[in-house]
Amino acid sequence: MWFHISVQGNGKHNIFQNTSEVLHAIDLLAVCSHQYDVDVLAYQFLSNHYHLILKCKSPAAFMQAYRISFTRYSNYKNCSVGAIGRTRYSRGVITHRNKLEDRLIYVLRNSVKHKVVEHSYIDPHNSTKYYFQEERGVTGPNNLTPAGEKRYLNNSKYYIPSSYLLDENGHIYPRSFLKYRDVEKIFKNYPNFIHKISYPTAQEIEDNNGIVPIPFTMKYNDLQISEKVLNYIHPRPLNSLSLDEVLHICTKLRSKNMASIKQMSRIFSIPETSLRRKMARPDQI
Repeated sequence: MWFHISVQGNGKHNIFQNTSEVLHAIDLLAVCSHQYDVDVLAYQFLSNHYHLILKCKSPAAFMQAYRISFTRYSNYKNCSVGAIGRTRYSRGVITHRNKLEDRLIYVLRNSVKHKVVEHSYIDPHNSTKYYFQEERGVTGPNNLTPAGEKRYLNNSKYYIPSSYLLDENGHIYPRSFLKYRDVEKIFKNYPNFIHKISYPTAQEIEDNNGIVPIPFTMKYNDLQISEKVLNYIHPRPLNSLSLDEVLHICTKLRSKNMASIKQMSRIFSIPETSLRRKMARPDQI
């Protein structure tokens, strides 16, 4: 049975503060899927939500373990407490192959839909580039090495399966765990695949008031902004900032045209309407 899983940040605020947290989430996806006998067909990680396409009998135990493990990692790393992401996540059952193709396209185009990248292939945090590599004449990085016996995943209680390949930074190469052959069977060939993920779907056009969306990306995405802020306040975590400090940083970001209020709301976990009001009337803190 196939499932489309979606996890949103609390109040639509960010789940991930920087790239290293997303990379750990992908590594954790690799080891937990092996541990709980779950096939991962596709994934997409954005700053404040993520999507998974899974094949298994039930994703419940896997999702519980996966989310608890990432929450412990994030809380330790960011000196925070509480669950990461909404308690209830979206779980859609996919009943037939046509619907599976539709959901795969939705997941793989999600960062394009949200204007994070212009095309799925250049998104480092989704699985698009790992399909049809043989047909495209593409090979993986030259410096991949097997994980070997009893190697723990960093910041985790899980072993990395010995057959998994690691890159030079110790991250798991996604084709080690991704069921890319299953996806290739659905799309049949690379030209069909690239065509279907390169153009807006009928649903995207409908969501855009019947207008075909023009591909463009925001100047800075949430992760890039968050990383700049973290570098600026290092070694303090985001949640250590006072409201005065947050407003000062937000004002600087706005003056440099680096972030919208909606983005800053997600990054600093402040309701957008409250942040707009505070920035308009800083004297009313």
